[in-house]
Amino acid sequence: VQKFGRALAVACMSLVLVSACGFLSTPKTIHINQAVLQSAADKKWVDISKTMQENGLTTEQPVIKLIPAEQRVAAQFAASIDVGLMGLKLNGDMQMSGVPEYNSQLHAIVLRNFSVDSFEVKNLPPEAIGLTNRIIKQTVGRKVGVEVPIYFLKEDQLSFAGKNWIPEKIVVEPERLSVTLQPHDQ
Repeated sequence: VQKFGRALAVACMSLVLVSACGFLSTPKTIHINQAVLQSAADKKWVDISKTMQENGLTTEQPVIKLIPAEQRVAAQFAASIDVGLMGLKLNGDMQMSGVPEYNSQLHAIVLRNFSVDSFEVKNLPPEAIGLTNRIIKQTVGRKVGVEVPIYFLKEDQLSFAGKNWIPEKIVVEPERLSVTLQPHDQ
């Protein structure tokens, strides 16, 4: 009976170790909900808006919006664009978006491939709005920058049990980002 008990204990320990090793070699997923992204944007908005102002775009605090169908993260805000023609400024509601990707140097999820999705100009005659929107969409997204950090991953999210975990895939869902992490030996 005692030999059977030891054999059973060894078998159980082996099963636990194999399960633990399996757990440490499979991907894990973390979720970053829209409210957390909104809070992060609110905290960084002074720096982000300063960069935008340097490029002729004055904005109010944004509302962060997730667009799962396009795998993009958007910011909606009131904007004023200095077009550089006789002091003309265009005012309206704008939505810009980018594709979330991981930047390993910053340990952050950043937005790349910026575009102006819409700009509802309020101070132009209706016949000039179409052309103006096309020009704004072609120029403003490029001026904002190559990438903007929207969430910095914490050390405890990127390491566990002596392994580094590297973000491999980011999926935009209706109310959150799902980030799949792959284990990586140090």
